[in-house]
Amino acid sequence: MQAVKRFSLAGSGRLIVVIGLHVLAIYLIATSLGIVKAPSFVEPMEAVMIEAPKESKPVKPAEVKPELVEPTLDVPEPDTVPIPEVDVPAEAPAAITAKQSNAVEATELEVSNRVAPDYPPASLRASEEGAVTFRVLVDERGHPLQVNVLKSSGHQRLDDAAMKAVRRWVFVPPTRNGQPVRSWSRVSVRFELKNA
Repeated sequence: MQAVKRFSLAGSGRLIVVIGLHVLAIYLIATSLGIVKAPSFVEPMEAVMIEAPKESKPVKPAEVKPELVEPTLDVPEPDTVPIPEVDVPAEAPAAITAKQSNAVEATELEVSNRVAPDYPPASLRASEEGAVTFRVLVDERGHPLQVNVLKSSGHQRLDDAAMKAVRRWVFVPPTRNGQPVRSWSRVSVRFELKNA
């Protein structure tokens, strides 16, 4: 009994294959005759020709000249402020002048203690050079009482640094009748970058 079943199962498999091949053959014949339309898997490709754009001349923008209008400023006039009068006692300048008038005029006094001026860093960066000349009032002990700029170096920082150094100098005061006296002297301080 088993042999019959096996044969019938094997025969039905063959039968299915034979039927499938017949159906496929009929389908191919029908599609080739145009009876059945074959399914399309890919859309047909279309080529579209695009015309090249025509060369056109660039359009020059119209020149527009702006109108110049003179601005008007409404600035109120400043109020005039009267300069206050200052009372200066007459004795103070006379006292200073009397002490200075006793000073001897000397062109160059010997310096016993010279302090070198500091080259200002900003002047170094700006490559500033120059010489400044001072008129110095020296007291009886050789210390500067007053330092005035006679000729500037042309640079305020250099003038200030030189004045600060000269105020620390000690001069050898001249003598009159064996006694040291006040005197005026001229000194110059030179700033050069090669010395900095």
